[in-house]
Amino acid sequence: NENRYLCSRINTYSEQSLLEKIQKGEFAAAETYFSETPWLKNYASALGSSEKMPFYEGVLAENISSLAAMMDKRLPLLATLGRISPLLGLLGTIIGMIQTFAVIAQSRSGIDMELLAEGIWQALITTATGLIIAIPAVFCYRIFLSIESNRLDYLNRVANKAILYKQSQNSAA
Repeated sequence: NENRYLCSRINTYSEQSLLEKIQKGEFAAAETYFSETPWLKNYASALGSSEKMPFYEGVLAENISSLAAMMDKRLPLLATLGRISPLLGLLGTIIGMIQTFAVIAQSRSGIDMELLAEGIWQALITTATGLIIAIPAVFCYRIFLSIESNRLDYLNRVANKAILYKQSQNSAA
C-alpha cells in the first residue's frame, strides 16, 4: 500500500516544480514532500542536510544506494521464479514422456491407451503449469523493475539538482 502511494505521488506530483524549487535552494519543499513517505525520511533529511561538499554528495549517494538495495530486496526472488518455472515444467514433461515410453515398452499385446494418455496428460499439465507461473512472474518482474528504475531516476535527479545548487553556492562564496 505504501509503495503504491509513493508511486502515484511521484507520478502525479509536479516533478518540474519540485526540481525548480531545489534549483532555487528551497529544500524545505522537497524535504517535506519526501518525509511524508516513511521509507524516504532518511533521504529527505539527507537532502536538507547542511553537510559541506563532498560529504553532501556522499550522504545523498549513500541514501540512494540504500533505497535501491531496499527496493531490490525481493525482485531476485521474482526473477528466479520466472526463470525456473519453465524448467520445472520441462522436467515434468520429460518425466511424463518417460512414463509414456515405459508403458509402450512394457506392452506386449497392445498399447493401453489409458496409461498412454495419462503420461501425456502429466507432461502437458506440468508444462502448462510452469508457463502459467513463469509468464506473470517475468511480466511482474519487468514492471517492478521499471517502477524501481523510475523512482531511482527521480530521486537521482532531485539529488543532482540539490548538489548543483550547493556547488553554485560554494563557488559564489
